[in-house]
Amino acid sequence: MEFLTSAVRATAHRGADDLLSAGLGLSGLRGLPSAFADASAPTAQELRRRAIQNSWKGIADLGLLGGYGQVYGAVPDVPGREYQAFARIPRARSPHRLLVQIPDAFDAQTRCLIVSASSGSRGIYGAIALAGAFGLPRGCAVAYTDKGAGAGYFDCATATGVALDGTRARAGATMLEFEPDAYTAESGIAIKHAHSRDNPESDWGRHVLQAAEFGLAMLDRAYPHHAPFTAANTRVIAAGLSNGGAAALQAAGIDHANVLSGVVALAPNVHLAGRGRSLFDYATEAALRAFA
Repeated sequence: MEFLTSAVRATAHRGADDLLSAGLGLSGLRGLPSAFADASAPTAQELRRRAIQNSWKGIADLGLLGGYGQVYGAVPDVPGREYQAFARIPRARSPHRLLVQIPDAFDAQTRCLIVSASSGSRGIYGAIALAGAFGLPRGCAVAYTDKGAGAGYFDCATATGVALDGTRARAGATMLEFEPDAYTAESGIAIKHAHSRDNPESDWGRHVLQAAEFGLAMLDRAYPHHAPFTAANTRVIAAGLSNGGAAALQAAGIDHANVLSGVVALAPNVHLAGRGRSLFDYATEAALRAFA
C-alpha cells in the first residue's frame, strides 16, 4: 500500500486489555479517568486505555440514567488484535492514522468489515462506541480513520510530539503524528487538525476508502490461509456519525471501484446547495446572538 508512511504496528489485546474497552468494561468506562502508574511517562497501554475511555464518553451516554447496558447496548469483552499505521493523502503535509481491530471471533466464512471515520476532531478511537460496539461482538473486523483530525499535539518548547504508539517522542527520533512546518520554542502547543494547513475535510472520502483498503490488507495478514480478502468476497460497510457520517457519504460518492457494500450515515454533517446554510453561517450567527 503506497499510501502508508510507517511500518504497521501489530498488537494483541486479550484478558485485561481487550479491543472494545481496554479491559475497563462498562463500569470502568463510566468511572474516573483510567490511571497512569507514572503520570510523567505513561505507557502505550495506559495511553490506549485512556484514549478508548475518553472516546466512549465523548459519544455514548454511559450515565446510570442514560440506559446504556440496561435498556440498550453492551460492552462485552472482545479479545483480538490491532493493526495501526500512519498514512498520507497525496499533497498532505501531515500523516493521518489508520487502525484495524480484528476480533478473535472474526467470522471468515461470512466476511464483514466495518469502516468508520471519527466524528468531530476526535482521534483514531473516536468511533469505537459506534462502529466497534456494533461490529466487534458480531465477529466483524472494524477499520478506523481519524480522517486527518485527532489531537496530534506538538509541544514546540520541547520539540516533542505523538508517536505511532501514542507515547511522546522528540522530533527526528521517529515519525510523529504531527510536526509543524516551522516553529520556535515560544510557539506554544500546535494541534494537527487546527495547524496542519492540510484542509483534511476536502479528502475525508479518500480517508475512508484508504481505511477500507488497509482493513482488507490487514485481514490478509491476520488470516493468510483465508486470503485474499477483497470487496468481492467481503462485505464492506462505511459508517459514521456527524462529520464522520459526512466522510462516509463522501467515500460513497467517489467509490468508483465499488469497494463499499453500503453506508450508514447518522446525522451526517453535510451541506447541499439550496438546502439550508453552511455550518460556518450557523456558527457565526450563534456567536453573534451570544453577544447581542
